[in-house]
Amino acid sequence: MTDTDVTEVAEEPEADRRRWWRSRWLRGLSWVGTAGVVAYTLIRLLGLETGWVLVTTVAFVPYFAVAALAAAGVQAAVRHWAALAVTGAAVVALAVVLVPRTVADEQPSAGGAEFTVMSVNLYVGQTDLGKVVELVEEHEPDLLSVQELTPGAAEGLAALGLEELLPYSILEPDELAVGTGLYSAHPMERIETMGRDGIFYQIGAEVDLGGESVRFMAVHTAAPATPERIPLWEEDFEQIPRPDGGAPWVLAGDFNATLDHDNMRGLLADGYSDAADATGQGLAPTWRPIEGGYLNGRVRPPAVTLDHVLAEDGVAVLDFAVLAKDGSDHAPVLATLRLP
Repeated sequence: MTDTDVTEVAEEPEADRRRWWRSRWLRGLSWVGTAGVVAYTLIRLLGLETGWVLVTTVAFVPYFAVAALAAAGVQAAVRHWAALAVTGAAVVALAVVLVPRTVADEQPSAGGAEFTVMSVNLYVGQTDLGKVVELVEEHEPDLLSVQELTPGAAEGLAALGLEELLPYSILEPDELAVGTGLYSAHPMERIETMGRDGIFYQIGAEVDLGGESVRFMAVHTAAPATPERIPLWEEDFEQIPRPDGGAPWVLAGDFNATLDHDNMRGLLADGYSDAADATGQGLAPTWRPIEGGYLNGRVRPPAVTLDHVLAEDGVAVLDFAVLAKDGSDHAPVLATLRLP
């Protein structure tokens, strides 16, 4: 054997080590990851989430997009260009969906009454009721949607002076998370067709803003927390009122859905705009469980956006904020609106 032959034999193992990234098992794993990214992206884009597993996972689209981008980076590092191209296309598709939520929309010309809407979830009446009243004192909302209003919480809020700040109210307190309340600084009349059609009370009213009217609904749809709840959740969305040419609708509360869920997207397409999205804050999270989670509570899901203020098209969104939460799994949300 010549010296040249010895050199070639010595170099071959080193060259193989340099090409480890071309191994079949790694390429196969890369393609599996790409297939998962594409499947999830198609489910989101085409509104194919059916059943508890898909409905739950679609809530986490922003996090999945970041994970898919990281996966694309790994594929670039191992020079798997074919898989990278497909993964990258899916990431771009998700970015087209998500990025506009960070950009404020141009608002319609509106010269009507200006008013402020707040939504608070009381966490089955266990949140700090004093903080709720302080928020009302600070932000002076015209309309307040309260979810998970227990009888004790309703009494506690009254004792703390909420009804002095917002003297008009329609309350349906109940045990557990069933109860809902609607408080107003202006006279209002209940819309009787909006009762407890699902698991939770959802209260609708027509509010007199001083010569101009707005229809307001305190929303609390069924939570899609179990397979059995999915049909109830879907039915709640079907029953949410759509614009019909009358006084403008404003909906505020715990929708138990993100802007990526197909039923929420359908509701918006029927004539509403999301106040957070309209002001470039559509990715601001509002909910994370205080306790519990997946794998018997060992894994807590990340924060997602379940609380919304929706305004009928033509109503201008002037401002929106997610407020600090205290003792609840939901953060209060606040929106300032102007009627057409």
